[in-house]
Amino acid sequence: MAIKSKELAGMLGVSTATMSLVLNHKPGISDELRSSLLARIQEMGYGYMIKEEPQELQEGFPAPMKNIAYLVMSDYQDEGDEAAFFPPVIEGAEREARHLGYHFSIIHMYDEKGSRLRDSIRKEEYAGMLVYADVMSQALKQELDAMDIPYVMLDCYDPFMKASSVTVNSQQGIYTAVRYLQEKGHREIGYVATGTARSSLLERRRYFHYAIEDLGLQLNREHDIVTDCRGAKAQEYLELLWKSGVKPPTALLVENDVLAIPVYRALKSAGYRVPEDVSVIGFDGRSICSIMEPTLTTMRIPRRLLGRSLIMLLHNKIDMKARSMEDIPVRLEINAELVEMESVCPLR
Repeated sequence: MAIKSKELAGMLGVSTATMSLVLNHKPGISDELRSSLLARIQEMGYGYMIKEEPQELQEGFPAPMKNIAYLVMSDYQDEGDEAAFFPPVIEGAEREARHLGYHFSIIHMYDEKGSRLRDSIRKEEYAGMLVYADVMSQALKQELDAMDIPYVMLDCYDPFMKASSVTVNSQQGIYTAVRYLQEKGHREIGYVATGTARSSLLERRRYFHYAIEDLGLQLNREHDIVTDCRGAKAQEYLELLWKSGVKPPTALLVENDVLAIPVYRALKSAGYRVPEDVSVIGFDGRSICSIMEPTLTTMRIPRRLLGRSLIMLLHNKIDMKARSMEDIPVRLEINAELVEMESVCPLR
């Protein structure tokens, strides 16, 4: 005689919600409890109530709620720069991981060479890894490969290292910003960088040079600025530069929104107004753009989408490994969007 799942739950002493998770192969309970209940249901002759196992579990996809590690690899603690940028990325990654049935763990390791990886990450505990590092060095790649766990790099790419990554499309973002300034009438366009040896920031500066040349503009060497510092020290450096007789260009593209703050202050100290004398564009699309005075035009990165894309690419790599398929490195690029605010005006 057929019974309802509620009645079966009462016979086994569990809640109707737990019984639903078991019968429908849904995540949310331990593997031990699930196996025990499935065995008892079969023994009682009610196996027909168990739905057919989902296709993704039959074909070698990761088991529900298996762990994904988000690794932050660095020899130093950044001065709050990443603290503001990465939470939306992590939020997007965590939501997508949960949707696909994974646990999501954040692990900080102040070790850019990855020498402690094998002591901290156990292969049997993690289905895959998301890795944030400034640069993909040969030493780090060797350690990651030795783990034999699928991994994807976050906004870090080296064409010679053969590692999959999800990055910001620096070429598209920088080119869009330079062309926007050109369309506003600017012909003297400069760039301000911190000099940080992070692959994504080095790439942005490289594509700035490409955009200037491709759009038929000329770059004054004095306008290609590397501060080799951030915050108050960057402000001091720029103040000295612009007070010493070096005139800023009519427009500046800054490598990220945070660096735009000392740029604003240095211009004001040197007697220049934004945007009347110098237009400024940032990069990243952080919340500070809307509270700066004037509000900062920027290239916005869809950070939650960046996080979700990391998990989707990693999930695909996990599946390929489970089916013994050839692992080909993939680079997925996320475009940036121009957000117009008050820091740019047409050249008069």
